[in-house]
Amino acid sequence: MKRVVTVLIVVIVLSACGDRSGQRIINISIVGRSKTPFWNDVKLGAEAAGKELGVSVEFLVPDKEDPAWQIEKIETLITKPVDGIVFAASDPKSIAPSILKAMDSEIPCIAVDTDMAKSRHAYIGTGNYQAGQQAGERMVSILEEKGAVAIVADPSVEPDSLQRVRGFRDILAEHAEVVIAATLEKETGVIQLSDVESLLKSHPELNGIFCASNASSLATAEAVQKASKVEQVKIVCIGESPGIMRFVRDKVIQAAVVRKPYKMGFLSVLVLCNMAKVGIANTLMILPKSEIIDTGIALVTPMNIIQYREQLEKLGIKVEF
Repeated sequence: MKRVVTVLIVVIVLSACGDRSGQRIINISIVGRSKTPFWNDVKLGAEAAGKELGVSVEFLVPDKEDPAWQIEKIETLITKPVDGIVFAASDPKSIAPSILKAMDSEIPCIAVDTDMAKSRHAYIGTGNYQAGQQAGERMVSILEEKGAVAIVADPSVEPDSLQRVRGFRDILAEHAEVVIAATLEKETGVIQLSDVESLLKSHPELNGIFCASNASSLATAEAVQKASKVEQVKIVCIGESPGIMRFVRDKVIQAAVVRKPYKMGFLSVLVLCNMAKVGIANTLMILPKSEIIDTGIALVTPMNIIQYREQLEKLGIKVEF
């Protein structure tokens, strides 16, 4: 079903945007979360689609997570002749009024990476619950269906993190001999090396650790390596940063569930181009009732990391691992 939806979007968008003679340029703005490799890849995908369709793509991203900055940019875009907005909310609750204002102004708005079900026309990104399930299945397999596991996530109040952890827990609940012995979560702030070191000391029985974010993955991998427990404690994480990939390459992390930011950027421009040409309602007709396009996930392990690297390089993504 997902493949069919994606094919339909591509066909309709190419039909709507392919003939550009004598037509004004469609302007699309993307408001990202922070300057990281992930958002660089989103930008590459969006620019590739923009080049193919003759669409002008403006990429706006702060140096670090800044909800107030995002709100200011959205409010400014509403006053400009913009044909579509792609956004990833650092704080969904605070940005929602500005997105609804843009939607009331008939500006198509697509959420990427972080869904906001009531404040967007469509969502393009990872199914975070499914990513958590994938991580859970991999952990169970690595531990051969028996062992003690810890969950490390930061911050635990973020919707993405909550969904990933829930997916992971639901899979482990199906396997009675894989038990969750500890949970390390923070309401605010980032998991630090010292936090994971304390976890390892207080729970020497751990056989595995699930990390729900990039920061928690890096801190955990460093702590496990520093404690000389690479063989004893298996790490499964969600994230695709160069740092995580280096730990996978070195077999400190046994599996990483990775998102597809390039695809998020590419498809968001395709869909918004179509909305600008044939209308929001007509475009939504080809989407699932949830108005969600799941860009899928991949599982990277020490066994297939070379192939994963080659896939990124074919897309023109700068590889740093």
